[in-house]
Amino acid sequence: MSETTHKTLRFGIVTDIHYNPESETGNETQAGLERCIEKWTREGAEFVIQLGDLISREGPEAEADLIAVRDMLARFGGKVYHVAGNHCLAVPPERYKAIMGLDSLYYTFAQRGTRFIVLDGMDVSAINEPQNEADRHLLEYYRDTVKAPFYCGAIGAHQLEWLVTELDLALKNEEPVIILSHLPLLEETTDEKHGLLWNHEEVVAILSRYPNVRAVLSGHYHSATQAMRGGIEFVVLAAFGGGGSGR
Repeated sequence: MSETTHKTLRFGIVTDIHYNPESETGNETQAGLERCIEKWTREGAEFVIQLGDLISREGPEAEADLIAVRDMLARFGGKVYHVAGNHCLAVPPERYKAIMGLDSLYYTFAQRGTRFIVLDGMDVSAINEPQNEADRHLLEYYRDTVKAPFYCGAIGAHQLEWLVTELDLALKNEEPVIILSHLPLLEETTDEKHGLLWNHEEVVAILSRYPNVRAVLSGHYHSATQAMRGGIEFVVLAAFGGGGSGR
């Protein structure tokens, strides 16, 4: 992850904070994130990536929890990029986007020559009404036939087209690419309980066509694991702990 100057690109990353002020570790979250921010700042992080599942409660408390933990992360002096996790969407997607300052749950950004592509793994899921016939069939297949975990989801037809367009552009511009996905994309980087992106095989097949895709960074599983597939490193990060486990 470097420019032609070979200067290392440094960024902080954290996932699965699962903030809940009423839990045993809820009151430790702020202190833990403050330690993360101190570490990121000390080590010269230019920005921070938050890989999803900021909150754990559902119902009327979810929005207040989301705002609270968003503000904790905002104390970092630079830009914080957010990836929506399944628990984050206990807050309705449109409201979630408004709170987090996002126009879309899938988007790209570039940092000194590296292209980051953020995926919305809950695009087609139990919480979203399908927007077209293809997505409707996709939801019915995974929900009714495969009986896939309801707390996971798939990338829909429009987002897949967008992904290919962004990958083509990055290849043309000779940009190395890092994919950000809350849900893991390889079976060997998760377990049956936590699950993974429903249509992971289709997405991995697309990524494998692009030699400039360097890595996929995910959360959700809560344990650190990684695997290599087709020259791409798939990394799942350990969940945040109240003691501060950001990287």
